[in-house]
Amino acid sequence: MRHDDFDVDELLRYSQDEWLIERKGFSRNRMRMQVQESLFCVGNGYLNIRGSLEELPPGSMPGMYMNGIYDRSEADVEELVKCPVWTDVSFWIDGLKVSPCSCKVMRHTCTLDMRKGILHRYSRLKTPEGKILSITTARMVFMHSVHRGYMRVRVTAENFSGAVKVMSGLNGEMLNRGFFPGEHLKHLHLERIERGRDLMYLEMKTREQQIGISVAAAWRPVGDRKGVSGFAPRIYGEKFTSELTLQADQGRLYAFEKYAVVLTSREADPDRLFRESICELRAFLKKGATSEIGEHIRAWAGRWEQADIVIEGDPPARQALRYNIYQLLINAPPFTGSTGARFLSSEGYLGHIFWDTEIFIFPFYLYNFPKVARNMLMYRYVTLPGALKNAERAGYSGAKYGWESAVTGEDVTPRFASKLERTIRLIYTGREEDHIVSDVIYALERYFRVTGDEHFLFDQGLEMIFQTARFWVSRVDAGEDGYDIRVVIGPDEFHEHVTNNAYTNFLVRWHLNLAAVLYRYFAHRNLPGFERICREISLQPDEVSSWKDISRGLKFKVDEATGLIEQFDGYFMLRELTVTKHDRHGSPLLPPGVTYRTVDRTQLIKQADVLMIFILFPHLFSDDVKLSNYEYYERRTMHKSSLSHCSHAMVGLSVGKRQHAYNYFMKTARFDLENLHGNTHLGIHAAAVGGTWQTVVTGFGGLALKSDRIELRPWLPKRWTQLSFRVVWRGRIIELAITHKHTDIMVRSDVDGMVACSFWGSCFRFPVNQVYRFSSSPVTCMLKGECDGEVENSTDSASD
Repeated sequence: MRHDDFDVDELLRYSQDEWLIERKGFSRNRMRMQVQESLFCVGNGYLNIRGSLEELPPGSMPGMYMNGIYDRSEADVEELVKCPVWTDVSFWIDGLKVSPCSCKVMRHTCTLDMRKGILHRYSRLKTPEGKILSITTARMVFMHSVHRGYMRVRVTAENFSGAVKVMSGLNGEMLNRGFFPGEHLKHLHLERIERGRDLMYLEMKTREQQIGISVAAAWRPVGDRKGVSGFAPRIYGEKFTSELTLQADQGRLYAFEKYAVVLTSREADPDRLFRESICELRAFLKKGATSEIGEHIRAWAGRWEQADIVIEGDPPARQALRYNIYQLLINAPPFTGSTGARFLSSEGYLGHIFWDTEIFIFPFYLYNFPKVARNMLMYRYVTLPGALKNAERAGYSGAKYGWESAVTGEDVTPRFASKLERTIRLIYTGREEDHIVSDVIYALERYFRVTGDEHFLFDQGLEMIFQTARFWVSRVDAGEDGYDIRVVIGPDEFHEHVTNNAYTNFLVRWHLNLAAVLYRYFAHRNLPGFERICREISLQPDEVSSWKDISRGLKFKVDEATGLIEQFDGYFMLRELTVTKHDRHGSPLLPPGVTYRTVDRTQLIKQADVLMIFILFPHLFSDDVKLSNYEYYERRTMHKSSLSHCSHAMVGLSVGKRQHAYNYFMKTARFDLENLHGNTHLGIHAAAVGGTWQTVVTGFGGLALKSDRIELRPWLPKRWTQLSFRVVWRGRIIELAITHKHTDIMVRSDVDGMVACSFWGSCFRFPVNQVYRFSSSPVTCMLKGECDGEVENSTDSASD
């Protein structure tokens, strides 16, 4: 074995068990197979590859998905395109394709190494003639160089010597799933195939958008080529395969490796796509696998250093949390772009971008990788022209972000879908679920508070805020005693065409007030650039005055006697039913006599709705109001959305329902690992992934970051002995280590200064770059080992 080969094997060695997700055994069940393929994606945010077995057994759903590659062709709307894959490898003995479906499975294990971003597979298979072949693979797409990927394959003929045909190629026969069973949609057509002895090139183009996608690869034996012969390129339709024959000696290990490069016409001139791809591949080959894999592992180590959260005392929670963070890391857009409700793991929800992104997913990037958060906001800015078109088509002014969006920002919500009872129904969310307009602005405002990025606020953010405020002014209706928002859908999608959804109204009130405050602030500064912005969008002072009036007059009420917030006008008049029975997985069941066709006549709701207000604006409501609404709506929630469990966990923690909160947390943390809703084969539930992180950091960690201070209200489950994590705030790094007795905090900064922090209502100030300890009872603050904390006052500000 060459030294380089030894180095690669060392680099590919498994991390410690706590970093591994392992699945043993092989199931021929199509659904189970596809669930595992979703779970075992590898990626880097530019492209992700499903964890399909290399030989693609029947029932497999392979695919590579690339950020921002959408197409329509004969589909109803634009959808995420399933792109060509380069991971196909198969072994043939005596004319039989060796796979778990055609052979006796003696052993089969797939292992995801989350620490290194590498997917491993080991299979020991016996053919019907009794020949045993062991196959080991390791694949990755590089985190530091997003266009490159690598795979190493090792094979051993355990009890025989003889010919083994080895095939590996590029697979362009990728079809998207259609709406109806058995329906498939083709988004790509073949542009070019080039082949050499151990080089291969495939170029395809999307049918409507005409985006070129190229895959160049080199497939070759590792080390001594003794026994390897008969290199022959083969073309099967839109598949390209390099075929060779291995004269295997019994017991000898043979290794192969594949270098791959993926480019699109978005990064390279379409006329130079072939040349650019081959040059990139040659540079990759020259650099070598050892160097590239080493950089990849170091890049992962850097991301984990920032993003890892350590839970001591609860291994299942720790593993599940790490898995969710892994998913967030492999789906971070490295350039201007965003991520959909199923990430880049499948074409579930057609790959579209929803409100899940800004409310559930965005916070992870904001508090760990602010540049990625900016990329996501830039996507909303770049698609602002599409939002303007959405509003105009609906008969409104300003900008209306689409409920589902793709390339342009124009709404791509399908016209019909199959509901829970599997009947065809019209979709109204694209027309009525307008809270996404303010969800986007909420994320924008959070970004500014946490990063202080005035350049983005001034250059892009103000236009987004003002144009969306204009939409709401044209969307509301004036009544006798205020303003209404009619024919609307809130987060609870069981109830459509309602008036004054509480979540929507409260968010719009906040949104319009924010727009008015920012206008006054920048107008008083007399900045030339601000005058240009107002001139370009024809914004006049008298128009702005209406924003404040509508903000004050938009209906929203907390009942003084009960503290309850009515979810929408007339909600309390609906048939009063609560959840009384659950299935074996603990999921709520509909009461007898109620179906998903009639549930809208009851108070049963799909997911957290009113409770979402408390997550976004935790300091604007008393604990009594939060508790009253939690107890009321929790008993009426069916949790038919992956967004719901984490929402109840976060609010539950804030109102003292801690055991409930832990149970909800574990459900959301293991949502896909346990296939809780039975549809993980359609992709990872991104909102549950982001919600898991939020629940730990803002819920159990009790962390809230304001423009000028840190707030801490931590609480740990009994089984957790310590919770440790770090976040980024205003260019500084906050490190926290929380136990049941104390909380250690250090703010790392390149600039000396004092930090304001409140701990369970007691306020302190302390200098940066030193570890301070808060003791839970009584509340004190000290330099580790010294009473050196400066107590500021004993009251906690509730302003936001």
